[in-house]
Amino acid sequence: MHSILLTSAGRRTTLLEHFKEAAHGRGWIVVAGDCDALAPSLYLADKAVRLPRVTADDYIAALLEVVETHSVRLIVPTIDTELPVLANHAGDFLAAGCRVLISSPAFVSICRDKWTMAERFSQRGIRTPLGWLPAELAGSNLPGRLFIKPRDGSASVHTHHVSREKLAEVLPLVPNPIIQEELEGREITIDALIDFNGRPLHYVPRVRIRTMAGESIQGRTIPDLEIRAWLIECLTAAAQFGARGAITLQAFLTPDGPVLTEINPRFGGGFPLSHAAGAHYPEWILQLLEERTVEPSLGAYTPNLYMSRYYREHFFTDPVWETEPQ
Repeated sequence: MHSILLTSAGRRTTLLEHFKEAAHGRGWIVVAGDCDALAPSLYLADKAVRLPRVTADDYIAALLEVVETHSVRLIVPTIDTELPVLANHAGDFLAAGCRVLISSPAFVSICRDKWTMAERFSQRGIRTPLGWLPAELAGSNLPGRLFIKPRDGSASVHTHHVSREKLAEVLPLVPNPIIQEELEGREITIDALIDFNGRPLHYVPRVRIRTMAGESIQGRTIPDLEIRAWLIECLTAAAQFGARGAITLQAFLTPDGPVLTEINPRFGGGFPLSHAAGAHYPEWILQLLEERTVEPSLGAYTPNLYMSRYYREHFFTDPVWETEPQ
């Protein structure tokens, strides 16, 4: 029996359920892996496995063992820190009969470095925020409002909106910082899928109405009438840079047009909203894995669909393995 493995599965329970739906129709199962014995997804998966932390020396060896033991045919990473490691070892897994749902190492590297990402897409004619490195600030004509973030950050950690006058005071608080212009307009997120050959298949743009710890807990899909050509241009460029599988883009709809700010080459936390709107990516990914043709359906989704998230508890007396002493 073949299986799908979600790594660092954590609280990605809805994503897990979507993959279970696609997998069970084929007689497959879904395995959840994590280092935390109390990760909720472990108790909703068909099987749970204990994984070392992604920073551990034996991380890849442990994953390869899980692949062999559970006949894993697809690995779905869920957090940023996994991506470079898995991208660099994707060939090892492919040799073991398992595909990692991951972009090329080059594209993962581009996305991890927000300065490089802005430069590369700007060179393709796609507008990104004006930006400066700390060493370039002397003599620069900075705008009145600025946004500071780590070059390699995630989940909105260490991000600050500041005035030009407060820049010197706040800059030391941000590790490995870049400085960008503060953009005016509505921030949007785009969930997208690119096939294994680099062909954009689908997208769903949405707004995050409310977030918690950088993750959308309330949101709404939006029409693509005014941004369709721009979305296709962004996805085409991303694919040519090496994007594959599920990716998540961030942008601002400014008075002067859309501005691309970030790309995460993985499923976004708010993906369940896009799935409900028609982005059936887990099913389509398995069809691609089966070497079936999935035709592009760009723009085919339900606009103005809302999502509101809430917690749901799971109770048990026996953890899947012994928890760390507190």
